[in-house]
Amino acid sequence: MKKQMFLKVFLLFFMSLMFSNCEKIKDLTDIDFDASLKADIQATSVAGEYMNLLKSSEASYPFGGSAVIDPTSNPDIKKYWKKIRKWEVKKLTVRIKSISEPSNLLYGDFEISDESTEGILLKKHEEDMPLSNGTTVLTLTGSDWSKIIKALDSKHSLIVKVSGALDKPSVSVTFQVILDLKVTANPLE
Repeated sequence: MKKQMFLKVFLLFFMSLMFSNCEKIKDLTDIDFDASLKADIQATSVAGEYMNLLKSSEASYPFGGSAVIDPTSNPDIKKYWKKIRKWEVKKLTVRIKSISEPSNLLYGDFEISDESTEGILLKKHEEDMPLSNGTTVLTLTGSDWSKIIKALDSKHSLIVKVSGALDKPSVSVTFQVILDLKVTANPLE
């Protein structure tokens, strides 16, 4: 009788131990990988002269453009798209990939929004910066990335926009936006 009772208690204990450890076992199979999401934004400053909104004595030449960042454009993310458990944004960089001639950024705005909800996730402003090929316009680390992570968790693409004004007309600029991520996925899910 005692053996039977001991066996029942042991089986009960063993089964509870097994069920409580399933999540721990699942965590052990998680994989982490670094990934970058990139988009190029083409913009050309207009040929007509406008008043500089920041310094009324200077002429300014507005520009603007946008692009979509599809997270599945990264092959590693695409491979684990339905199995991603966690996103961590490490850094955001906006740089000049190409420019038709060196110019000065009088003012510029950078914005990321959720393609599905159109809600603004991040907005930054920069002023008075010389631009040439390779110039880094914006680098962000340690920001509040919660809205971007929420959009990625919801499997949404991101819209990136740049707008502002240069000190010269008809300047063609390609801005490159790079979002560096650490992604956690579980191949068993």
